[in-house]
Amino acid sequence: MEKKEIYDMAIQELIEKALSVRRETYSSDEKQFYETLKEKSERTREVLKQLSEEEYQIVDDYIVTTNLIAQKECEYLYVQGAKDCVELLKKMGVL
Repeated sequence: MEKKEIYDMAIQELIEKALSVRRETYSSDEKQFYETLKEKSERTREVLKQLSEEEYQIVDDYIVTTNLIAQKECEYLYVQGAKDCVELLKKMGVL
C-alpha cells in the first residue's frame, strides 16, 4: 500500500469517527434539521419516480457528483484544519 493510500485511509477513519461522535451529540435544533432533510429526501424520491429514465439519470448524476465534491471538500478542510492547528501551535511556541 502506498503512503497516499494509507494517509487517505487514516483521514477517512478520523472523519468517520468525528462524525459518529457528532451524530451522538446533536442539539434538538440539529435533530429537527436532519428530520426535515429526511422528509425532503422521501418527497424527492417520489418526484424522481415521475421522471423519464433519461431525466432521472441526469438528476441522479448531478446529485452523486455534488455529494462527491462535497465529500472531497470536507476532507480537504479537515486536513487544512489540522495543518492550521499545527501552524498556530508553532507560532504560539507550543511546538
